Amino acid sequence: MNNVVGNSSDFILEGFFFPPSARAPLFVLTLFGYTVIVFVNVLVFLVITLHKKLHEPMYIMLCNMIVCDLIGSTALMPRLMSDFFVDVRIISFEACFIQAFCIHMYTNGAQMILAVMAFDRYVAICNPLRYSTIMTPRTLVKLCSFAWGGAFIMVVVHLSLTTRLQKCKTLVEHAYCFIGAVFVLACGDYSVNNIYGLCMYYFLTALSLSAIAFTYTKILITCFFKSQSNSKSKAIHTCATHLSVYILFETFLLFSVMALRFPNINPNTTKAIGTLMISVPPCLNPMIYGICTNEIRNIVLKCLKNKLPPISPSSFDCSR
Repeated sequence: MNNVVGNSSDFILEGFFFPPSARAPLFVLTLFGYTVIVFVNVLVFLVITLHKKLHEPMYIMLCNMIVCDLIGSTALMPRLMSDFFVDVRIISFEACFIQAFCIHMYTNGAQMILAVMAFDRYVAICNPLRYSTIMTPRTLVKLCSFAWGGAFIMVVVHLSLTTRLQKCKTLVEHAYCFIGAVFVLACGDYSVNNIYGLCMYYFLTALSLSAIAFTYTKILITCFFKSQSNSKSKAIHTCATHLSVYILFETFLLFSVMALRFPNINPNTTKAIGTLMISVPPCLNPMIYGICTNEIRNIVLKCLKNKLPPISPSSFDCSR
C-alpha cells in the first residue's frame, strides 16, 4: 500500500487482518459488546441520578467514571464495526483527531477519576465523623473539575504538539487513531511528542498509584484498629470494589503501552490489546460496582422485580 500522501489530509487505518468470513461474526460480537456497555452504564447512571439516596460523593464520582467509559467506548466501537466491512479504512484528519482526543480523554480521565475516588474512600473510612464537612458539594465539584480539567489540558497539549508536525505518511498502523500512532507519520523529528507522551503516562500512573497506595495503607491501618467487625468488613468490601476497577484498568493500560514499544509482537496482538483496553473496563466497571454495591444492586433488583420502567424520577424511585 502506498504510504505517501500527495495533497490528501485523510488517514488510512490499518485495522485488523481477518478473513472476510470472520467479518460478520466479529461485527455481531462487537455490536453485542457495545450494546452491553451502553445498557449497563446508562442503567447504573440512571439509578444514581434518579434516586436521591444515592446522591453522595462516591456515587457522583462513579457517574463521572461512567461518562468517561462511554466516551472511550463510543469513540472506538461504532467506527470499528463499520471498518469490518471495508478493505480501505479511510478516516478524515478531523475524525482521526477527534477519535484520538476522546480515547486519550478516556485513558487520562479514568486515571484521574480513580485517584479522586481513592481520596473519597480515605476520607469516608479514616475520617467518618468529618466526612460531610470535608466532602462538601463544593469540594466534590473541585475534585471532579481537577480530574476532567487535568486530563483535558494534558490531551490538548499533546494534540497541539502533534498537529504542528508536517504529515508525510497516511497509514495509521493500528485499529484506531491515537496520538502515538499519528505523530510517527510526521516528516521531521517527533522526539518531543514521544517524550511528552511517556512523561504524561508515567505522571498519571504515578499519581493514581501513589493515591491508591497512600489511601489504602491508611485505610488498612484504620480498619486494623477498629473494634467493630462490621465496620471492618464494610470498609474492606467498599475498597475491594474500587481496587478491582483500578487493577483492571491499569493492567490493560500497561499491556497496551508496553505492546507498542516491542515491534516483535504480532501487530494483531498489539491492536487487540489496545482495543480490549477501551472495551473491557467500560463493560465490567458498572457490573463490578453494581454487584458489589448493595445500594445499587438492591435498587436495580427492586425495579426489575416490580417492572417499573425508568421513565421519570417518580416512576424510577423503587423505594416507595
